[in-house]
Amino acid sequence: MKKTILLLFVIFSFSLNAQELWFDAGIKGAWGPTLLINNNAMSESYLNQQVNTGFGYGAKFAINFGYIHGFTFDLMMNSAHQSYEVTDVKYTPVDVKWKTYDLYVLYRLYRTINYMEIGPKFSKVASFRNNDVDSKQFYIDSYPSAVLGFGWYVFGNKAFTGTLGIRIEYAFNDILSQEGKDNGYPVNPYKTEPYENYATTNPLIAQLSFELNWGLGYFAKTACGERKHFFSF
Repeated sequence: MKKTILLLFVIFSFSLNAQELWFDAGIKGAWGPTLLINNNAMSESYLNQQVNTGFGYGAKFAINFGYIHGFTFDLMMNSAHQSYEVTDVKYTPVDVKWKTYDLYVLYRLYRTINYMEIGPKFSKVASFRNNDVDSKQFYIDSYPSAVLGFGWYVFGNKAFTGTLGIRIEYAFNDILSQEGKDNGYPVNPYKTEPYENYATTNPLIAQLSFELNWGLGYFAKTACGERKHFFSF
C-alpha cells in the first residue's frame, strides 16, 4: 500500500510540473532466452543446463510528462522454459516450463528516438510443470523482479508508433516453496531430496520486445494562464 501511495505521489508531482501531459496505449510481444539461476543445479555433475527461450504478449498504458519522462504499465502473459540434459542414462533429464501473469510498472526516460526504462515487475504464477507434470505446489504463488530496458523508435508519428526494445529481468526472491526445497526442485525428478547446502532459485529473463502504440490524447494549455484542456490526437 505504501509503495502504491508513493508511486501515485511521484506521478502527481510529475503532472504538476509538466507543460504537457499525454497518454498512449498499445499492444506488445516479447521473445528471448529464459534461465533458472540455481548454483546447486548448475554444479550438478551429470546435468547440463540449456539456454531455452520464452515469449510473452499483452497490452500497455503510458502516462507521459512532456517528451522526456513517462510511466508505463504493462500487463503481460509470459511463458518461460528451462531444460537440463543429462550425461548419464541412469539419471532423468529435467524440463521446466512455467507461465506467469505480469504487471510491469516502469519509469521511462526518453532521449530523441531512444528510451531507457527501469522499475519492478510483479508476477502471479499461472502454472509450473516439471517434465510435463503439474508442479505448481512446489513453487511460490507470486514474486517481484527488477527490470532494466532500452529501446528505440522504429516508425510512426505522434499518434502511432512502433518501437523495438530489450529488457532484462531478474527475480531476487527465491521462487521455491518449502515443499519444493524439500523435494529437490527445480531439478526434480533428477533429484528428489533436499540439497545439503541450499541455494535459491531465481528466474533470469532477457527479451526482445516490440510495441505498437496509439496516442490517446493530451492535456495542454491553449493560452497563458488558462487551465489545461484535453485534446485527442
